[in-house]
Amino acid sequence: MSISEKRIEYGTDKSADKQKALRQSGNMNADFLEMARNVYAHLNDEISKKIFEARLLYASTGDLGYITGLESKYRNLNSDMQVYVEKIQKGTHCLIYGAGRAGHYLAGRFKQFGVKVDAFIDPDESLGPVDNGTGIKIITEKELNENKTLYAGKTFVISYSVKSAANEVRKRLIEDTGISEKNICMGIFDWRNNQGQYFDYFEAKENEVFVDCGCFDGATCYNFAGWCGHKGFDHIYSFEADPKNYEKSKEALAALGKCDLFPYGTSDVNKKVYFAADAFETSCIISKEEAEKRNFEGVEEIETRALDDVLEGKRVTFIKMDIEGAEYEALLGARKLIMENRPRMAISVYHKFEDFVTLADLILRMDPDYKIAFRHYGFDDLETVMYAEI
Repeated sequence: MSISEKRIEYGTDKSADKQKALRQSGNMNADFLEMARNVYAHLNDEISKKIFEARLLYASTGDLGYITGLESKYRNLNSDMQVYVEKIQKGTHCLIYGAGRAGHYLAGRFKQFGVKVDAFIDPDESLGPVDNGTGIKIITEKELNENKTLYAGKTFVISYSVKSAANEVRKRLIEDTGISEKNICMGIFDWRNNQGQYFDYFEAKENEVFVDCGCFDGATCYNFAGWCGHKGFDHIYSFEADPKNYEKSKEALAALGKCDLFPYGTSDVNKKVYFAADAFETSCIISKEEAEKRNFEGVEEIETRALDDVLEGKRVTFIKMDIEGAEYEALLGARKLIMENRPRMAISVYHKFEDFVTLADLILRMDPDYKIAFRHYGFDDLETVMYAEI
């Protein structure tokens, strides 16, 4: 039996039965702990072990403090993120500027993080006085100015992702309302997927071929090209299932060149699935039951493809996956590609509680020569990335 054939054995459906059973049960049973010990033995450095231990304790107890309490030396935070973490501590009272989707997202994360949102600030007077989705009070800038003494000492979080708009709000808060600059956090989505994420662990080699699963707006492909630098790259294969995100990516990537963009989700087989297409980075595959709950509003029927089928016979050196919980199935659909090419990988492992164990274990069963590392890029439990290389 050749080495290649031997590796294929590690990727059979039979070897994945334990992971599938675990994911269906949602329990940290003996199989899970066995997988965890196996993964821990393959971890590459102290940072990875600390992050792994924190996620294991969080998974078993539900206490987010195990992750938020990680020392800064165990987190890959850029300077903006570090400032943000220092301002948003457990017990903080804050106001979120913007009662839209990003504001709602932050309110939900802050609740889990132990941060109290006292109010949304929004220029749309028709939204108030209380937000229907969260029950949080909504005030206008006029009301804020009329109650400066009540709010001035609190933390203000600007949820706008467009820098020019966020800067304008920041300027008004400082100059018109008298809010101290040190109490303002802004540009939150600028750091959630910063340029270093997915690329700060590995060093680029000659002739890289990149597979981007979940490319969102195409920015990660440009980050990849920048990471390659003067060495250049051979090709990019990019996948984005959200129709609106696909069109944005198609326009953005046209100037990059050497890039094929596919309008598919990535999974273990070629099939049609329901998809929550919100034109945001949280677009994801959902069940029929979930689609029915939403009355099919904002739900698309999209096609998934196995990477083994789309990229059959292609050379691949680097695979990135950040696909909102579909990583396990996508890895199964890429096992031949992985075992033949042995690419380096950057895989998001925070969407489901068990991902940091089962995804690593699956890769090790495909090829036990892989070494595993973890890096954490978020202020809470989001943005943990697993790196795998041989």
